[in-house]
Amino acid sequence: MSHTLSFAKGALAMFWLVAALNLIYPFGELHRPLMLLAGALLLAHLGEVLLFGRRLRARRRPWLERLQVLLFGLLHWPALRA
Repeated sequence: MSHTLSFAKGALAMFWLVAALNLIYPFGELHRPLMLLAGALLLAHLGEVLLFGRRLRARRRPWLERLQVLLFGLLHWPALRA
């Protein structure tokens, strides 16, 4: 995996962490836009899981692959090809 892809996955993981923390301790004015962005991103990644579900079922641990696609979206697809 390239360094850029690894960095992007780390940044996305930090985004999900901030979004989860925002549910527990709302960030004031940033609460609504962050939750809307997180919801839109979650819906897009859920669509990817549903669209490419057959390819994910052929893997060794399909539940783990689905979780990673749900969290990282298209950033996880190069790891699936390998």
